[in-house]
Amino acid sequence: MSNIPTAKLNSGYEIPLIGYGTFGGHDAPEQVYNASKVALKTGYKHFDTAYIYQTEEALGKAIKEGDVPREDLFITTKLWQNFHEPQYVRPVFERSLKLLQMDYVDLYLIHWPISWEFQSYEFSDLKSTKDMKNTHVPIIDTWREMEKLVEEKKARSIGVSNFTIPMLEDLLSKCSIPPAVNQVEITAALPQEELLAYCKSKNILLTAYSPLGNPGYKKDSRATLDDPVILDIAKKYNKSPAQVVLNWGVNRGYAVIPKSTTPARIEANLTYFRLEDSEIEAITALGREHPYRSCRPENMWGPSCAIFN
Repeated sequence: MSNIPTAKLNSGYEIPLIGYGTFGGHDAPEQVYNASKVALKTGYKHFDTAYIYQTEEALGKAIKEGDVPREDLFITTKLWQNFHEPQYVRPVFERSLKLLQMDYVDLYLIHWPISWEFQSYEFSDLKSTKDMKNTHVPIIDTWREMEKLVEEKKARSIGVSNFTIPMLEDLLSKCSIPPAVNQVEITAALPQEELLAYCKSKNILLTAYSPLGNPGYKKDSRATLDDPVILDIAKKYNKSPAQVVLNWGVNRGYAVIPKSTTPARIEANLTYFRLEDSEIEAITALGREHPYRSCRPENMWGPSCAIFN
């Protein structure tokens, strides 16, 4: 799939705008391994994982056994919130590299702008995240340790995830290396127009996680893939609703990282085509008046972790 567009990050590196996400695979590492091999054969070059997903090892194994040279791939992983204190950043990053069987990653993200007390590096020792308390480690303290990883060429780019505009403003006012990416929830129900415009103005690329919506929250979701607006556009282009929504994102100028373990869907998701401006606007309008955010930290971890309005 050589026609997948790329974007040039403020770090100077190119990132493919359609990637493969591995969230949700901690209970089925073999499934992630097999699906990642399919994605590699299909032509994906951008892969997204995280320490807390427990999919780094499966992804790394698939890449190591594959035929695609490491330098042709763009690999993202993330720092979990138990490791925000500066002394824990490097050790947990090195663990990620070891699990991935790599000497560097292309992008290292702060997973959430929330810090918890250190418990352990081992997944088996991490306590329940229910009602965890935000310990308010300054983001800049964590960030400065990540900047060192760039200087040492262990992380080619660094960025953030789930950051609001005020959080980005604060980080930009203090950092030496600006974030290259902000990975956030963007769906047809949550078009994130203000954040997208802001990040474009600061040369920060957005990446959309759960770009097709979050099935776990489907009972509350709006502007789903079966919306008539999306269905009509899909029919016009002879594409699936999922392909339409993914390309709505790419056409708006950000990366998308859909996840699937079904080979046919993995292949279908790696499809790029142009939408008309009026069609992009029609989909954006679906979530404009009453945007709905499905991934809210206060619902997952308790009220002290609330970060969104």
